[in-house]
Amino acid sequence: MVYTITKFWFYPVLSLFIGKIKGKQNIPTRGNFIIISNHFHLIDPLLIIYPMLKKLNKKIHFLAKPSWWFLGETFCRKYAGCIPLFDSKQAYNEIKEYIKKGKIIGIFPQGDYKKGNNTFKTGVIRLALETNTPILPIGIKSSYTLFGSALNMGKLIHLEKNKKTIEQKAEDLMSHVYQLKNEID
Repeated sequence: MVYTITKFWFYPVLSLFIGKIKGKQNIPTRGNFIIISNHFHLIDPLLIIYPMLKKLNKKIHFLAKPSWWFLGETFCRKYAGCIPLFDSKQAYNEIKEYIKKGKIIGIFPQGDYKKGNNTFKTGVIRLALETNTPILPIGIKSSYTLFGSALNMGKLIHLEKNKKTIEQKAEDLMSHVYQLKNEID
């Protein structure tokens, strides 16, 4: 069973935090994809898992800081679906392997939610181009208050090689994510 603990305990609790989900019809039912989103709170990955689990019943493998590894390798990888970011090259290669196996990947291109970082990592662009994997952009307004969080899922984006630099593509993609976030009523 996917996310055993989440399905029976977190899932009902998460439903109390999410007030609105727009664009559920944009979640692909076939094939794998890379999810990208803005990231402001620790709860953000769980908010993304909620509609995915409901529609697909598949695990989302999120790139995660190694600080979570105090919970143990088995818990973090097997039960939570995390991919550790011990080293960017190691994580990049591991994500490529997951994509080749048809797994769904979740990445927050701005990095750590605590830094308030407005520079976007370009790895997701390179991964999408190298593996020909579409990207599902999600704008999140996250909150720890009841029914205070909302998600807006955009349509799948298939990146193409063109004259834009990787950095420009990352900026455009994250601008789109923030636009989705701002469209939440």
